[in-house]
Amino acid sequence: GELAKREAHFVVSRGEDLYLKMLLVDNLMHADLHPGNILLRTPANSGSLSLALIDAGMVARLTQRESDAFIGFLNAMGAGSGAAAAKCVLRFSDDQTCKGKAAAEFTAQMHALFRECCRGFGTGIQFGQVLRGVLNLIREHGVSVDANYMTLVTNVLVLEGMAGTLLPDYNVLDAAQPLLTAHRRLPGPVFRAALPVVASLKRAADRLFLMTHRGG
Repeated sequence: GELAKREAHFVVSRGEDLYLKMLLVDNLMHADLHPGNILLRTPANSGSLSLALIDAGMVARLTQRESDAFIGFLNAMGAGSGAAAAKCVLRFSDDQTCKGKAAAEFTAQMHALFRECCRGFGTGIQFGQVLRGVLNLIREHGVSVDANYMTLVTNVLVLEGMAGTLLPDYNVLDAAQPLLTAHRRLPGPVFRAALPVVASLKRAADRLFLMTHRGG
């Protein structure tokens, strides 16, 4: 049956937390992340919920370059910069075939896409819509994308799809802003040390969302 609001919020917000931790801290990603592999545990003798990923035999290990390029892409979406996003996407392959004039045309189209529907954090970005637009431009301009990046893209689309189904008012990009901003501004060791504090800020914002959307 349908999940109650509290459970739906927990699945979406904690699912995003797991995704961001894998991306920002662990440099690995579950390679078969879909709703069937996300287990919500509701102990009968406890009010505390927990989320677990199962079937973790398929894991994509990310190089630092791969992590940096994809995190840079998410930050470019948060900044509403199509040119910066295009620069990151063109790093999605070690053997990029989209170069020169083709790369310039791709960058111009990305700028136009972002100007139309991706203005940055706090502007109500429809994350899935933007990402599917980017994928269309990747196909049209013959941009090469290596396998690990497709895993990252697929997983974030799964997350966005769950949010759209279970919690339509929850904006996955805006919710990720505290962690993405801290990761961009802090050196790696400092970010890891500060992660509990930054994560608590995100969870506080998540709780506020739940309180203000109880009637939804």
